Amino acid sequence: WGHPCEMCPAQPQPCRRGFIPNIRSGACQDVDECQAIPGVCQGGNCVNTVGSYECRCPAGHKQNEATQKCDDIDECSIIPGICEGGECSNTMGSYFCICPRGYVTSMDGSRCVDQRASTCFSNIVNGRCAQELPGRFTKRQCCCESGRCWVIGSVPEMCPVRGSDEHRRLCVDGAFAGGDSRGGGTRGNGFLPGGNGNGYGPGGAGFIPIPGSNGFSPAILNQTIDICKHHPNLCLNGRCMPTLSSYRCECNMGYKQDASGDCI
Repeated sequence: WGHPCEMCPAQPQPCRRGFIPNIRSGACQDVDECQAIPGVCQGGNCVNTVGSYECRCPAGHKQNEATQKCDDIDECSIIPGICEGGECSNTMGSYFCICPRGYVTSMDGSRCVDQRASTCFSNIVNGRCAQELPGRFTKRQCCCESGRCWVIGSVPEMCPVRGSDEHRRLCVDGAFAGGDSRGGGTRGNGFLPGGNGNGYGPGGAGFIPIPGSNGFSPAILNQTIDICKHHPNLCLNGRCMPTLSSYRCECNMGYKQDASGDCI
């Protein structure tokens, strides 16, 4: 008002943040942000609270402070050492490890454990492997029992020092589903040999870990492996449908598949 123009004094806010005056009574009432803010907590559940709200994102997701949506967490990028010995593949809400031939996933699915059977030595003399033990051993069997040195092909590998972090990862955290497979037996983790790759995914094929199966058994070659049962987070916002050596996602109403096959 006036000339030159002057700002009017600020009007006092009748209600604190998260509240608005009731049109009829004038009393301050809570704002339901879940209804008032378009797209808030997309991908999760919005819960209205007194004067505010909170987003409850599903497992493997976190709230984006800028967009207020639930974004997928890329475990492959943020977890140090994830899928050691193999390759990490991120999925919507989770991840899985793609392990090379001769390796299996650990019990918690976070690492690739060497299951190649080879020669174990109980001693090291003058920097060389000595005193070969009878039979064939995996690196874990050799180094976690009485071995000091393990040889795969012509390459010797010294066992990690007992009590070290490396030894703990191999012998404590290195357990895998299905049990040991000493001397090339068939009590280990099962795989589906064949296919063109070493992992699995939409349209993929190759070595698919099957927790609790009976090793490298030809009897399972023509079976459909229910990957959806063993990896429940593969199709977030949809239904996982097993196929031969792989899976596909059928999206829930309101969602559609992106280029990678996830429901968004």
